[in-house]
Amino acid sequence: MCTTIALTLVSGQAAWAQEQGAPVPAPAPAPAPAAQGGTVQGKVTAAYGDPLWGVVVSVRGTKQSVQTDVQGNYTLTGVAPGERTLEVRGEGFMSQTRKLTVAADAPLQADFALELDLLAVEEIVVTAQTPDRKIRSSTAISTLNEDEIKARAPRNTADLMRIVPGFYVESSGGEVGGNLFVRGLPADGSYRYVALMEDGMPVFDSTELFFVNNDIFLRVDENIERMEAVRGGTSALYGSNAPGGVVNFINKTGGDKLAGTVRAATATAGLYRLDANLNGPIGDDWRFSVGGFYRFDNGVRYPGFPASTGGQFKGSLMRTFHTDKVDGHARVTFKYLNDRNTFYLPLPFRGRFDSNNRLTGYDFVEGFPTDGTLTSPEGVNAQVPLPRGAGLLNLPLDNGQQQIGGSAMAELRLYFPGVRLEVQDNLRAMVMDHSWNAMLPFELRDANAWAESVVGAGTPYRLTCTNLPGAPAFGTGECSTPNGLVNLGGQWLVNKPMSNVSNQLRFIKYGSLGPTEHTLSGGLYLGYYTADNRWQFNDIVTNVRSRPNFLDLQVLDTDGNVVRNVTQNGFRRYLSSYTNGTGNATIAAAFLGDEVKIGEKLRVDLAGRVERNSFQQNVERTASFDLGDPTTNADDNALFGTGKFQQVTTSLTDWALSGGVNYALSEQASVYARSSRGYKMPLLDQYLTATDPSDPAFPRTPELLWQNEAGIKLGGSWYALAAVAYWMQIENFPSQDARVDPVTGDTSFVTVYAGKAQTFGLELEAAVQPVKWFRGQAMLTLQDPRYTEFNEGADDFSGNRIRRIPQVIGDVTGTFMYGDVSLGINWNYVGHRFSNNANTVDLPGFGQFNARVGYTYENFTLDLQLFNALNSTGLTEGNPRVDESLGAVPDIFLARPVLPRRLMLSLTARL
Repeated sequence: MCTTIALTLVSGQAAWAQEQGAPVPAPAPAPAPAAQGGTVQGKVTAAYGDPLWGVVVSVRGTKQSVQTDVQGNYTLTGVAPGERTLEVRGEGFMSQTRKLTVAADAPLQADFALELDLLAVEEIVVTAQTPDRKIRSSTAISTLNEDEIKARAPRNTADLMRIVPGFYVESSGGEVGGNLFVRGLPADGSYRYVALMEDGMPVFDSTELFFVNNDIFLRVDENIERMEAVRGGTSALYGSNAPGGVVNFINKTGGDKLAGTVRAATATAGLYRLDANLNGPIGDDWRFSVGGFYRFDNGVRYPGFPASTGGQFKGSLMRTFHTDKVDGHARVTFKYLNDRNTFYLPLPFRGRFDSNNRLTGYDFVEGFPTDGTLTSPEGVNAQVPLPRGAGLLNLPLDNGQQQIGGSAMAELRLYFPGVRLEVQDNLRAMVMDHSWNAMLPFELRDANAWAESVVGAGTPYRLTCTNLPGAPAFGTGECSTPNGLVNLGGQWLVNKPMSNVSNQLRFIKYGSLGPTEHTLSGGLYLGYYTADNRWQFNDIVTNVRSRPNFLDLQVLDTDGNVVRNVTQNGFRRYLSSYTNGTGNATIAAAFLGDEVKIGEKLRVDLAGRVERNSFQQNVERTASFDLGDPTTNADDNALFGTGKFQQVTTSLTDWALSGGVNYALSEQASVYARSSRGYKMPLLDQYLTATDPSDPAFPRTPELLWQNEAGIKLGGSWYALAAVAYWMQIENFPSQDARVDPVTGDTSFVTVYAGKAQTFGLELEAAVQPVKWFRGQAMLTLQDPRYTEFNEGADDFSGNRIRRIPQVIGDVTGTFMYGDVSLGINWNYVGHRFSNNANTVDLPGFGQFNARVGYTYENFTLDLQLFNALNSTGLTEGNPRVDESLGAVPDIFLARPVLPRRLMLSLTARL
């Protein structure tokens, strides 16, 4: 939305000028520079002596500013004689101000040595009630600038958020489909309590839907300028349905000079990627930015076809204008995305357990490689017969999670200096055709035990690899596996076209009341989104190996002749579940807040939001059909639509309120506290599976959240620290599983509104640079997330740990710098978690090492990056998509490990 040097001080004039990247004017107009003014010159260096270029040196109260050259030198001419205040700001450094007496007849020398801003406490954060420096904000905020994003080199969007305290990220599913859990809030995955934004507007008005994790709308590329993550109670004020946090990805808009980057990368396992961005001025008042990426990747778990192909293109055009009565800009942006990515799911393990049945160690089952996958090329374009003469359904498994579509946004921002009022309007539209294709593992069984359980003990049968030449028998030739297991799974196809139109009108009014200064902000938010659903689930059986083979089970007579085909082409049951619906939702919200500055040190803020959501679903009724093939059981019980629909409509209203206080201990240290009430509206898709208002699973009220937190932010010449202690309670949250009936094979989505849960936690961020050649950064989260009231049927899980949430999360990075060479080593750690609500399935904690070596020569940078250097197989989740009581082999289980090791080489060229 605005450039990295955008600032908001008490003065409205200051707010607008800094938002535009201009020097900061004083609250009252300063004297115009004399025709023949004085000259101020000097040099700006880092505290360790290196010259700093691109640093802005400005005269406060005027529009005079200049940037330092590559030697750190600057010269300001035409400065009005008299006492003036110089302000020096550079990204990554603490700002400095100095009062000077300027004379018209003699140049004045003023040199500056800037201290490092290791946690960017001076950075202006725009994802807030009112933009301000991080250190003066009464919220928990983490940021990454462009260089830090490149140094992290995330494998996917979710990976980038790993550095945020209080965030637990599962990114083992591949390029998209990550899970983000914030401050211990119970969720079944996705980004349920966190809104993802792009340039200040939600990428989609619902933070999640069934088969939609909101990172499908975002890709990290060279267009991204920085990322801001706000967590805690105030986030409910900034975005719809985001009580846990807001992550805002801010794109480049173009500066005063032409700039650009081109990055080419390749990696082991067949990755090739090209990124580019070009941005800059068009004349005096126009700015542009264009760029994108294209990527081809066979995948670190090669499924037998390219795992990821596609890319995106973004563009931005901005017009700034300045008159005596109004300053401002108008900006339009657009994005086109055409991308597909295989979704990696749980894999087969053989565990070792202690006397308390706690998992102490594990390995992949016999014959399954570290980089293996249970996705098979045999599933690509498999065909399923449909009832009611609807023909054949093609299953494009190789599409994985596919998104084709785009978005556009128009932004108008005006500042009226005469009345110290800022008005901003953002209008965003998005259309996306999304599909979800995957092979899901449900249950691992001994092959012979499973076959006998189906055909009956003593009945002759044959189990074959049906798609291999000659259909060899299970356990022979190419159909042989050393583990002797079969996977009873599913091949699911979900088609989900979506659209969204949203508009936010916002104002900020600056003023004074007696000795206090106020920043009053408020506005209206309107949103309308649609999401259609067509789910077609099928049950399959395969052997257990990487890129497995589909199996067919046949009943034989005593002479070995086929009597009955239990399966057909590897399908146990066609259309074991079918859902068809069209839905839409409307959002209307109003928000209002005031930040009060009392003296130079104390700030108090209070803000609220009222929101109403209206939902409508039209759901097709289903019935069971026998497709009429007498040679197989696979088509005897197919679920399909009847052509009759049921309509569900409901509306809910709720409110959020948050109050905070920030007290400045010094220019580089502050303490703050905040208390808030928030809410989370139901998902539109919940009304797909709960259509009867008398059903206990029918969402009747929003979820309710209470949060309290207190923290300290401080920095020095070689260190910085941010610490936050928090308490959070949530009521009326849903717990959902996809459960497969072991007798009928039916797949059903079961939702229970469980009761209450709470988390006590401590979040720490720290950075040190004691010497010029080394910088260290660390993040640590300690938390105790527990159900306080939680009943599922007859089971009382009150007091248990919230499933999938660790108590300890850590991330440590050390960077060594010598001349043009840098070496970075990163270690992240996730403590043990329970993968089920009963706390009987314990996933051990694990760590991963990553390393990076970079060399810069003039405008070129060569990077070598090693992900998961020790090839950890840490488990990020069990198999939450099905009831875990289905395990039939005592020491065999399904779980999803982290992505295996990958080595990447990239070359970046800059204009």
